[in-house]
Amino acid sequence: MGKLLWEILERAMTGPVMKEDEFETEFFPKKIKEIIAEHGIKYDPENPIMTDPSMADEIFQAGIELLTEVGLYCKDTKRIVKFDEGEIKEVIKTRKTEVTLGIGRDRFTISPRGPEDKKPPKTFYMAGWMGSDLKVWKDAALMSALEPTADGLVPSILEGIYDLRPTTGTPTESLLVQTEARIMREVAARAGRPGMWLGIPMNASHPIALMSAFGPGLYNRYNCMMPVHILQDMRINFDRLNLAYFAMQHGIIPWISSCPTMYAYIGGPEEAAVEGIAHTLGMMAFSDGSFTQAMSMTIQSRYDGRECFWANSAMALAAERHLKVPWISSGLGAWPVASENMMYGAACACIVACVSGMEGMWMVGGLSALDQRFAGEFTRAVAGIKVSEGLALIKEILKKYEDKVPATPEMTLPDFYELYDKKTLKPNSKYLELYKRITREFKDMGFDYPTWE
Repeated sequence: MGKLLWEILERAMTGPVMKEDEFETEFFPKKIKEIIAEHGIKYDPENPIMTDPSMADEIFQAGIELLTEVGLYCKDTKRIVKFDEGEIKEVIKTRKTEVTLGIGRDRFTISPRGPEDKKPPKTFYMAGWMGSDLKVWKDAALMSALEPTADGLVPSILEGIYDLRPTTGTPTESLLVQTEARIMREVAARAGRPGMWLGIPMNASHPIALMSAFGPGLYNRYNCMMPVHILQDMRINFDRLNLAYFAMQHGIIPWISSCPTMYAYIGGPEEAAVEGIAHTLGMMAFSDGSFTQAMSMTIQSRYDGRECFWANSAMALAAERHLKVPWISSGLGAWPVASENMMYGAACACIVACVSGMEGMWMVGGLSALDQRFAGEFTRAVAGIKVSEGLALIKEILKKYEDKVPATPEMTLPDFYELYDKKTLKPNSKYLELYKRITREFKDMGFDYPTWE
């Protein structure tokens, strides 16, 4: 399949020329709306999960049509990379249904699961604490690594190294992401899980910095993936192709990721779901990858809520029926950290994953380890729930917090040591009582986990 990468590169040099503003404001938005209408795809705000198998089939076919009719726009050459349906169907047929992550005793295989499968989705936690204080970042990452339900980790945002603020494309960016990698390796070892899967290099965007994160004492092909993801609607650049080629050369699993932003260049959840499928298939074509992350967000930076849940479930169910690849999505709740909103929102995301056939979630529960603990335990408690019951449960949970979340969340963080003791790293009594109260609520609803009181 590496051959298709070279063909895509050739098409980026020879494909139809188009101005980018025409592509993003006229050609692409018009086409996606036409395709949505032709397939009769419609979001129902009364049902925050897309559970209709026939609509999932339409969404998948619409995604194929979006990719073949629109293509991928190459920002470097101002040309459109075109695909034909036959080669996309060949890509679909040749995907891996299982992917193995980690090494040694921490090694595990992520494999397909159906919408009502009793096998729980894998839960991958954010490690670290947004900021530039390395001690705080390391302490927070260690807390996540120590959680028994952490199947793997994904680094959080590291804004700098104390007073050093990195600049993209310079050695400071490489230093930052290498520092991230060293801390991630250290906390995994301190947690007794040296072979743990550590996600992706999060704190770099330039290809040179991303490539520099793989080396002795840093990330490797067993504990980390290489991001090759599309960053804007239906658009790629040579950076994406360079990263895909580097991953192929070093046996690194490519991180295929799509996050359609609703109400920017696309409309609502219907368009987000179809674009997510098109993005995924396009990335599979140039990277030869299988493992996929796909989630949606609003232009106000909301990752939860009815529209996001619907779009995420629609993409996942379409993929479960037609791709059979390891498919993960967001497990994030609603801000602020260490709140009812975060725990309730994360619970909804976990139900979406269970009933939509997802194989896992990342950012599960948010940034804080106790929020993560609740979400990981709840995922295991709710696995196997019937689709109809899951839909009813999400509606019930939404009543508890939906009206309390602002349209544009204030993504501020408390001081880490306000939540955790600086010496013992144990959560404070107020935070622990919140966790216990929320778990009691769900226990009263008929769900349980061995550690819940």
